[in-house]
Amino acid sequence: MLQLLPSEEDYWQSVSAQLMTLIEPLPPTLRQPLVQVLDNSIHRLLTLWPVWLSSLIPLPTSSRDRLALATLCGGWAAAIRDACLDGELTHLAAPLSRALRRRAWYMFGTLGIDLRLLLELEQRMVAAYRKELAARTATGCWQPAQLRLLTARWVCDRAAGWHAVQRAHLMLAGVLPDHPLTLTLTNALDALILARQLGDDVSDLADDVRAGRAGWLIRLIAEEIWRAEGKATLIEEQRIVGRWLLDTTLRQKVVRFHATLCQYTMQVLQPYTGYIPRLIDLVSSERDVGPMIATMNLLVLPH
Repeated sequence: MLQLLPSEEDYWQSVSAQLMTLIEPLPPTLRQPLVQVLDNSIHRLLTLWPVWLSSLIPLPTSSRDRLALATLCGGWAAAIRDACLDGELTHLAAPLSRALRRRAWYMFGTLGIDLRLLLELEQRMVAAYRKELAARTATGCWQPAQLRLLTARWVCDRAAGWHAVQRAHLMLAGVLPDHPLTLTLTNALDALILARQLGDDVSDLADDVRAGRAGWLIRLIAEEIWRAEGKATLIEEQRIVGRWLLDTTLRQKVVRFHATLCQYTMQVLQPYTGYIPRLIDLVSSERDVGPMIATMNLLVLPH
C-alpha cells in the first residue's frame, strides 16, 4: 500500500471534505455504512492521480483541482451504486449515488470534457458489473460460461474510472488520443490495474468464495483445473479453494504473473520517472505485494 505524503493526505482531505457535507445530514444508520463504503484507498489514488500526472502533463491548478473533485464524485457515485446492488447499502442511498453522478458529469462538462468519453467509460463499467453479477452463484458451483466472462479486458473495464480521470487529464492538456504518450500511459495503467486486481482477488478470495462471487483469480484457478483435466466442466467452490490451498506451483505462477505486470508497467513508465515519481512509487508499492501472494489468505480460507 502506497503511503501518502503529508501534503497528499492534506490534499485528499480538502477534496473529500467538499463532499462529506452531503453525508453529514443523513441519519447515522445510513451515514455509517456509507462512510465505510467510501473510505477506500482507491478513492485517494484516483483523487491524487491528476496531482501526480501534472508534473508530466501540466494543468492549471484550478483545472486540476476541479478534475480531482469531479473524479471523486464519479468514484463515490459508482461505489454507492455497486454497494446498493450488492446489498451492502439500502436503496435509500441510491439518490445520493445519482446526485453525485450528475455532479461529476456537470463538472466534467464545465471543464470542457466531451461527455461522450464519460458515456463510453460508464457503459464499459456498467457492462462489466453486469458480467460480474452473471458470474455469481447461489448453488456453490460455477458454469464455465460464467467464469469465462471474467477476462483481463473485463478487469480493466470494471476499473474504467482510472481511464476517465487519465483521459480527461490528457484532453484538458491538449494531448490527442493517438499521441504516443496517451498510448503509453493507457498501456501502463491497464497493466497496473491488472496487477492490483490480482492482489485484491487473493486477499478477498475467502470472502468471495463464501459469498459466491467470482473474480479474475477464481477464473484463472478454474482454467488451471480445466487444463489439467482436459475439459471445462462445472466447478465447485471447494475445488477452487482446494487447488489454491494445495497447489504451490499455481500460487507461484500467480506471483510471477503479478511481477510481470508490475515489471511491464515500470518499463513503460521508465522514460518518465523524473516527472512522475509518485506514480513510480505506486508501482513499486504494488510490486512489493507480489511475494506475499503465495501465502496470503491460506489460514482463513474455508475447508
